[in-house]
Amino acid sequence: MNEEFELFPGKNLSGLFKDIYDNQQNKKARISELIAEIKKTIRHAGDWAMIGPVVKDLVDTSVKNDDSLIKLATIAQRITSAAAKSNNDASFLTDEEKKQLLKDVEAVATGIIDDADDKMNDLTIEVEALKQKMNIK
Repeated sequence: MNEEFELFPGKNLSGLFKDIYDNQQNKKARISELIAEIKKTIRHAGDWAMIGPVVKDLVDTSVKNDDSLIKLATIAQRITSAAAKSNNDASFLTDEEKKQLLKDVEAVATGIIDDADDKMNDLTIEVEALKQKMNIK
């Protein structure tokens, strides 16, 4: 596998893998911080009933995001393998098809990251609103 194959300008496969790993670590830290903060605010079972679904949604979103990024990495690996094969077999993919496929990968990657960040921000706002409802500072 050629990890230096450029998927799109400024991003090669090894860079994509690093982004996936860094993103996962950052999300894990943010989720842990949020859960630790939420633990401090829970006073009784009713509080947990309000906050529990938010935490579950946050974790589920993170897992779905990681799954999507792993799928993206799998696609990227296939692209690099296809590119290596196409160097030996000109009939596999045209240069234009490769460019279009790489643009699609870039769009998917950008969409995944933007969606995950938006969801994390929405959940953070929801937790703050719940804290205010529970009169917690």
